[in-house]
Amino acid sequence: MKTSLCLTLDYELFGSGRGDVFQHIINPTNRLLDICTQHHIKLSIFFEVVEYWKLKETYERGISMGYLSNPAIAMEEQIKRAFRLGHDVQLHLHPQWIDAKYENEEWVLQLDYWRLPEVPDQANETISMGLSELIGKGKHTLEAILQSENPAYKCNILRAGGYNIDPSDRLLKVLKEHAFIADSSVYFGGKATGNLSKYDYSDISATKAYWYASANSLAKSNGISSEFLELPIFAQNRQRIFKYDAVRIKAAMQNKVNSIEKFKNNSAKKSKWETLQFLLQQEALTWDFCLFSKGKMRSFLSAATKLQKRSEFLFHPFILVGHPKDFYYPDALLYLVQQVKKREIAFYTLSELVAKIKQQ
Repeated sequence: MKTSLCLTLDYELFGSGRGDVFQHIINPTNRLLDICTQHHIKLSIFFEVVEYWKLKETYERGISMGYLSNPAIAMEEQIKRAFRLGHDVQLHLHPQWIDAKYENEEWVLQLDYWRLPEVPDQANETISMGLSELIGKGKHTLEAILQSENPAYKCNILRAGGYNIDPSDRLLKVLKEHAFIADSSVYFGGKATGNLSKYDYSDISATKAYWYASANSLAKSNGISSEFLELPIFAQNRQRIFKYDAVRIKAAMQNKVNSIEKFKNNSAKKSKWETLQFLLQQEALTWDFCLFSKGKMRSFLSAATKLQKRSEFLFHPFILVGHPKDFYYPDALLYLVQQVKKREIAFYTLSELVAKIKQQ
């Protein structure tokens, strides 16, 4: 039986608003597309549409943001090219961008709306867009761009920014109203308790390849084979310090300003001893094809192969995650490509996964 993999790419700048569209999105995505074309692999690209709106709107007002050409047009052209090459493109949303303003040569985001489930039903004095309008406009934007390439294209799969989807009863209702059929925001064992991201997926078993969501939560199964699919990202519990290998550290140095800010957020109010304890604790580590070393990729592929052999699912796909802004070292992805020749590995897009699961 083949090991079925899906490479998903969160197409976005940094969560703080920092970053350069060409340096952190366009150029690394081009490198990824070249590798995928050479080795006949298809990506599923989660296009972060809210920052795209803001970039487009700001540039068209005559504010260049330091760019020599329109960054939003570059993003449009790139996802059109990716789509023509056979890659899937679906919706990614970071609501902190909804009322973002470009001031003093940087983006100021509305961090009170970091989590998608906290976007209210209707616009109010604190936010200019309600949840249904946000989902609907995001869907319409992607379909307007890509239906010019193929009129049959549908935007119907979501990934929430920062993996924040619970509580998801309102979100699920809105997604169904807009004809969405699946989500891929959960990862096995995931837990966040910070000031921004808050979720708890620690009770979800890594043996579940996918499930049909309950009416109240995307993170819970309805126990039957119908309705709305949740497609979780594969993760494994490892000591937190395990993820800080040479590849991740070198990638962090490439994105130094953002990495320092992220480290400060994660280590705030911790003594040196508490920081050491934090690093030695177990953490659910997502299968990341942009940030992994070759050794880490080997370890996760081995774990997935073993899990598939004892799986109760006739079709057991594994979803990987990556970000263009992290893609500096291709060794792990190239190792995965090499294994295709040695093992039975099949690559799917998310839309292909949904179709195949519904055939089961």
